[in-house]
Amino acid sequence: MTARSLNLPVAVLQDRYLRTENPNYRGYSDAKDYNLALSKLPGWEQRLNSLLLENRYAEAILFINTDPLMVSIGFYKKIKLLMRIHILNTHYKALLDFEPRLNVQAITSDSSEFSDFIECKLLLILNWYLRGEFHQCLQRFIQLLIDIPNLVDIMENLPTNDVFVTTETILYIVTMCALITIPLDNLDTFIHLAELEQFNEKFNTLMVKARLIIGSKFRRFFKWWHNDMNDICSNNYFLSKKWELVSSTMRQKIYAFYLRISNKLKISYLSEKLEIPLDVVNQEVNQLIREACLNFRVQDGFVYFLPYDARDALVHNIIKEDILLNKKLTRLRHQNSNLKLVIAENLSVRRNRQQHKTKCPNEKPMDQEEIFANSDSEMSNDNTDSFG
Repeated sequence: MTARSLNLPVAVLQDRYLRTENPNYRGYSDAKDYNLALSKLPGWEQRLNSLLLENRYAEAILFINTDPLMVSIGFYKKIKLLMRIHILNTHYKALLDFEPRLNVQAITSDSSEFSDFIECKLLLILNWYLRGEFHQCLQRFIQLLIDIPNLVDIMENLPTNDVFVTTETILYIVTMCALITIPLDNLDTFIHLAELEQFNEKFNTLMVKARLIIGSKFRRFFKWWHNDMNDICSNNYFLSKKWELVSSTMRQKIYAFYLRISNKLKISYLSEKLEIPLDVVNQEVNQLIREACLNFRVQDGFVYFLPYDARDALVHNIIKEDILLNKKLTRLRHQNSNLKLVIAENLSVRRNRQQHKTKCPNEKPMDQEEIFANSDSEMSNDNTDSFG
């Protein structure tokens, strides 16, 4: 799919991104190309896309919701356009509010409305990926396959003009999410799920690459992962946003496999075995052990398994609880100190009042007019601006 069949704002963003990453990239040459493409669009699309190209997202949303030009636009098309805007604005959380609305409105027999409905569903899948919630992303896609068994066929036949997210992008998102989130022990069962039959027939990357992992052919897998897959994701505006995190997570998943079967592991061996640079393996293994709180330690280029010691665990918990207790006691002491100050101030005020009553026993309390008069006087003195 060429950039010119993409939705114009996405095409522009992708061109800018690729031009930054690759000086030899040739796409839209300058703003004249954008304006030429914009001039060929219908009236309301021209107005909407011009707002988006200027990053005026709030105005674009207002335009969709209120402009007379949008009255004839169908329900799902409006939802689709609003969801697109929130993704362009990286306001991913806002898309979660649209999910319940997709199950309320009935779909007519109009094929374009059904296409809009399907894109809305796919935009939610894209959104979970962009939020970095890869397991949720995969779960939602599987549920979508259950709800719409011929989904992949439908995706391949969606309109090819004004494409916001390509079918290929969604299929790669699902593939990556499956590879990094499904446990190795369950991967073989997963790729043979009945719900994935059509998916695997149309797009066999998941099946083929998962089998490399299942067969412990990690070097061959990472050769593909770090070359072909890296090129695909690095040249895709949406995939590139999470590729670094996805790639690192995949490597750490395989490190964890080796740690699980080893008591002592040489980092340089792991680097050679997987054909991953030594400094990358060293940094990511340390990160994995630290963040996952694994019972391993890295020393002199080796990773050692640390057997669970109940006494060490008890000491660690006692220290942890002691720190928490000290924090709570410090906070209580601070609160008690503040309370003492408040009580002392109140006692002082009471004493002053008693002394005043003793000295002026015949003084009458102020009436309502005096109170407001004093109040007005104080306010006028406090709030007057000075120009001198």
